[in-house]
Amino acid sequence: MDDEKQVVMEETRSLTFKDILFIIKKHWIAIIAFILLGGIAGFTWTKVQQTVAPVYQSTGIIMVSPDGNSSGQVNQNEYTLANNLTNTVVAFIKTNAVLDNVKETKPDFNIKSLAVTNASGNLMVTVKYTSKDPKVSKEMVDLVMDSAIAEANRMRTEDNKPVYHMLNDNLNIVDRAKDGIQTSHTVRNLAIGLAAGAALAFVYVFVREMLDNTFKSSEEIERTLNIPVLAGIPDYHFDDEKEAK
Repeated sequence: MDDEKQVVMEETRSLTFKDILFIIKKHWIAIIAFILLGGIAGFTWTKVQQTVAPVYQSTGIIMVSPDGNSSGQVNQNEYTLANNLTNTVVAFIKTNAVLDNVKETKPDFNIKSLAVTNASGNLMVTVKYTSKDPKVSKEMVDLVMDSAIAEANRMRTEDNKPVYHMLNDNLNIVDRAKDGIQTSHTVRNLAIGLAAGAALAFVYVFVREMLDNTFKSSEEIERTLNIPVLAGIPDYHFDDEKEAK
């Protein structure tokens, strides 16, 4: 009998959806508290970053010309080709052929601070640079755009023909960079804080449940001890207790 009881006690039991809801309901205050604390920590960290180590970002825009010049009419095929070419321009700006020229002028250039993107459906390529100095961020964006256009228009010395036929004379600076404006990662830090709070709440609930060796129901008693429950005392509140509350 003892061996059988021991085997039953060592059985692995899986949690049902009802059990999970019961556990969440039981610890809902702690779960919400952990998540809120995580969100507050993420928001506070953002404010600390803005005060102690502010970051500035400048933006410049390059347009891909459909016909290689600013005059004449543009047909649909030329526009579609230029629109598809913007993805190539984004990759082209990130190449060493472009960025090495920037590094020669500014050795402190950090490629991790550079962001080059384009919105689907238009011919604009956005160049962004993040720095602790607003003037440095502006200077880096301008250098990257100038280097990209210079490289795109580069000619071969042996025959004076374009190195990049599809890019040659097709890139134009639409918007020069201005002094960087202060940026923050409020949404990102808040999301990280909330996720960390939820993770800590999960760990807290898991530990509490692992350390809790009390029985929650008559079915759990029967399953663990392998003996039937003959009777139980219901949880009943008398009228005078309800009035006292």
